[in-house]
Amino acid sequence: MNLIYYYPMENGAPAEVGRNILKRLLDHSEILPFAEIKLFCKEKNVHEIRNSFDLDVITYKNLNKITKHDLVHIPVLPTILPNAKFLLYLYIKVIKRGKLILQYHGDVRKELKSSYKDIISLIHILTYIFVPQILRSSDRVITHSYYMNEIITKYGAKKLVVIPNAIDEYWYQKEAETEAKSSRVIDHNNFNIFYHGRLSWEKGVDVLIEAFGHYAINNPNTTIYLAGEGPQKKQLKDLCSNLDIDKRVIFLGNINKEEIVFFLKNVDVAIYPSRFDNFPLAVLEALACANCPVYFSKNIGIYDFVIQDGFKLNSFELDVENLIKVLDSASCSTNKNVVNQQIQFAINYTWDRVILKYIELYHDVIN
Repeated sequence: MNLIYYYPMENGAPAEVGRNILKRLLDHSEILPFAEIKLFCKEKNVHEIRNSFDLDVITYKNLNKITKHDLVHIPVLPTILPNAKFLLYLYIKVIKRGKLILQYHGDVRKELKSSYKDIISLIHILTYIFVPQILRSSDRVITHSYYMNEIITKYGAKKLVVIPNAIDEYWYQKEAETEAKSSRVIDHNNFNIFYHGRLSWEKGVDVLIEAFGHYAINNPNTTIYLAGEGPQKKQLKDLCSNLDIDKRVIFLGNINKEEIVFFLKNVDVAIYPSRFDNFPLAVLEALACANCPVYFSKNIGIYDFVIQDGFKLNSFELDVENLIKVLDSASCSTNKNVVNQQIQFAINYTWDRVILKYIELYHDVIN
């Protein structure tokens, strides 16, 4: 039996997770229950992937190399569009009737409901309709939190397994602090707030900005740094203008991990105000390396793991009033013990630990 692994080349956290899984699987190849790992990819990516991996590569042109005895793992949702991952899904489930593992990083239905005014989102209407069937047809669906697991249980999916997300050891190491650098200057006389992640409705950054607008009225020496890009960026900038806080909200755009560490080591608080989220890497990165308190909404899947692991970290119910209280509390906090607790929690979610759960899952599905 072989593992046929769809190798995602897209940008974004789901694809990054998918690439990291493969990397760690190759590090543990001696305990995998497969004769070979073969990669499936888009035809245009074959040359690049062959330069990176000494593995057999399959595309739509040689799908017949996949047998019904192979296990196919697609680490991202195969949206119903003419694309490589959906073709692979159809081939293994309809033609070969083989075994399939899917990963569900975020709830497509909630995301589409939040952006229904965007005409472009209408191309995903078939995915919206048929995602329950896609999930039910899989031999296993991996989700990254009990929060998301509960959502897709309501879609009728039953063969579910929760495997948390993980981050590289880089975020925990001392060299991350020594490599932390940026061309930007932070005024340490100010109260400095940081967020990094996608600028989209589900991340709740607009709620943070609105709370900041109220807070800044009586606290003028306050600055908020927002790192990332996304479809809500223009709306967020317009909101800053309406609240007259343009000069106090700094949009950093996409920044590299060294710059992210720089901000997390030098600001006074990091805040992640998601309306809903599965297991965001950004929050885990902040918990692993920040020199400041990290606050996050109870609407993210990490919150379940914090409770399960017996930690008392800084979480909040998402609304403007609660976020104003968070800013007030963080601005006068001198408790450094919370930083140690954050690191102790985050260290449970390295790839060296989490990849073993994937290997256990493979054995389970095969048996």
